[in-house]
Amino acid sequence: MAQSDKLELQQGDSRLDGRLLDGQLEGTLRIKEAGRPQAELNYRQGELQGISTLYHPNGRISARLSYIDGKLQGLARFYSTEGTLQRKASYHQGLLHGEANNFFADGRLAEREHYRDGVREGAYQRFHPNGKQALNARYLNGQLLEPGQAFASDGRPLDADGKPISRLRWWFRQRMDPVEG
Repeated sequence: MAQSDKLELQQGDSRLDGRLLDGQLEGTLRIKEAGRPQAELNYRQGELQGISTLYHPNGRISARLSYIDGKLQGLARFYSTEGTLQRKASYHQGLLHGEANNFFADGRLAEREHYRDGVREGAYQRFHPNGKQALNARYLNGQLLEPGQAFASDGRPLDADGKPISRLRWWFRQRMDPVEG
C-alpha cells in the first residue's frame, strides 16, 4: 500500500508545501517567499510532469513550462515583470525544437528562430520595432550558412558597408525582381 505524507518546510520567510507518495514528490509543490508565490511545480512519481508555473517577485507569472517525464516538452512561455510575453519556444525531450519567438515590450515580434534537437536550424529573422524585417539569415546545424541580409527600418536592404541602398535602386530592384526586393 502506498504511503502518502504531507510535505511542509519553513525556513525564514520561505515556505514549501507539497506531498510525498512513497518518498517521491507527487502532485503540486508550492514554493512561497514572504507569502508570495515563487513556483508551482507539478510532479508525478518524483519527476516534473504537466504544467509548472514560475512567478516574479511581484507575483506575476514569469514562466509557464510544460514537462513530460522531467523534461521540457511542448510550448514554454516567458513573461516580463509587467506581464507581457517576452519569449515563446517549443521543446522536445528537454531541448529547443521547432520555432522560438522573442517579443518587444509592446508584443510585436522581435526575433523568430528555429531549432532542431537544441541546435539552431533553418530560417532566422530579426525585426525592427516598427515590424519591418531587420535581418534574414539561415542556419544549418547551428552554423550560419552565409552572412544574412540586413535591412533598414524602412525595409531597404543594407549594402556591404551597412548603409541602406538608394531608394531609386531599391524601387528598381522591387520592380525587376519582386521576390528579392
